[in-house]
Amino acid sequence: MQQLKHAKSVYDVQRVQEELHWIEKNAALLKNLAIVKDTNLWLALNVGSKDIDESKLASYQDRKHQFWLYLFYLQEGKLSSAQNVLAKMSDSSLISLGKGLMSISKGDAQQSQRLLTDTNMDWKTLSIDEQTLRHLTLAQAAIIGGDLHTAQTELKAAQQLNPDNPACLSMAFNVAIEEAQWSKALELSQLIDAQIWRPANTLFETKKAILGIYQDDKLILSNSLASLKDLPQGDACITYVNGIRVLEEGKLEEGKDLLERSIKDGIEGQLNVDAQKALDQINERLKADQSLRAAVAETNEQW
Repeated sequence: MQQLKHAKSVYDVQRVQEELHWIEKNAALLKNLAIVKDTNLWLALNVGSKDIDESKLASYQDRKHQFWLYLFYLQEGKLSSAQNVLAKMSDSSLISLGKGLMSISKGDAQQSQRLLTDTNMDWKTLSIDEQTLRHLTLAQAAIIGGDLHTAQTELKAAQQLNPDNPACLSMAFNVAIEEAQWSKALELSQLIDAQIWRPANTLFETKKAILGIYQDDKLILSNSLASLKDLPQGDACITYVNGIRVLEEGKLEEGKDLLERSIKDGIEGQLNVDAQKALDQINERLKADQSLRAAVAETNEQW
């Protein structure tokens, strides 16, 4: 039990799996212990198990499991169910955290920041995991807003609270991508890939595909594109990646068409914001090119 508890505390998912397997095989009676039941549920949520029993999770009435249920619905895109769970909570700080997560999932970074920096909230009442999630969400909101300094600050706060949390590694990868630190991003992506228990993630695979473009690594690019085919919004993300790829080749019009199509196809969250920013830059570039051509034509006429 101590080994199981320790493995869970440091997010050693593989060790947790091994300990639970040992219990299943050699000490089945221990399966009825609260710590074993809770750890099985924690494991299923972290590895993205399709066998999660929603009714079993919903049967818990304590704040921790209610919030787990909320996160589960949010990850599954069941926003109405998530809202219903949130309405039953009584902890004001946890409710604000939940609303902030809802906002960031919709790509509304400013609203998320407002909710998660509310000075009227006693954020210290949240558990370490919940505080870590708050800082990581603020980091994500800062990335969307283009404030990389704040993103780094919030990431460091999360890492100090909970350095073993794998979500910190994912955020460090995102920040490295935004800062164009390609070598660092590559190293972090390899650490993430080494966690073979992790469920496939649309945002990570899309960012990794972008990394493949800028590193001119065709294997990374092709592997990520292959993974995206089986993920939610995968087709829209593939279109987005191809848009970035042709832009790097200097094909502005083609890149613009692909990015517009990715938005039309429903790309969400940070990727939607990134696509829109790229489109704004393309439009500015195209306008500048048109002005330059007009100026050159006028000069030629004068000569």
